[in-house]
Amino acid sequence: MSSEALVRSAADRISIAFDLEEGANLAPSQLLEEIRRRLIERIVEMLARNPEKLMAILYRIDVKESAVNQIMTTSFPTEVPIHLADLIIERQLAKARSRAEHRDTSS
Repeated sequence: MSSEALVRSAADRISIAFDLEEGANLAPSQLLEEIRRRLIERIVEMLARNPEKLMAILYRIDVKESAVNQIMTTSFPTEVPIHLADLIIERQLAKARSRAEHRDTSS
């Protein structure tokens, strides 16, 4: 799977999980930055209004609880959404790579 396909796969899954509009016609680097920007905004909103839902989504998309806890306890409050967004993106990219590898080896 190409890096562009990996980025698009991760962006799609993030968009679905967090109910974000996706920039379908953007280049992969722009797409990732746009998803990151929108994701940070959504995390800020969820932390303020519905942190339980945010935690449920993080659990569902299989973000490590220990990493989330570390971010929540060691980051400045203004940095928490940024670090969580980066963690989510890293996890979704890793999952996309894993899916692609399993698809390649099973074909």
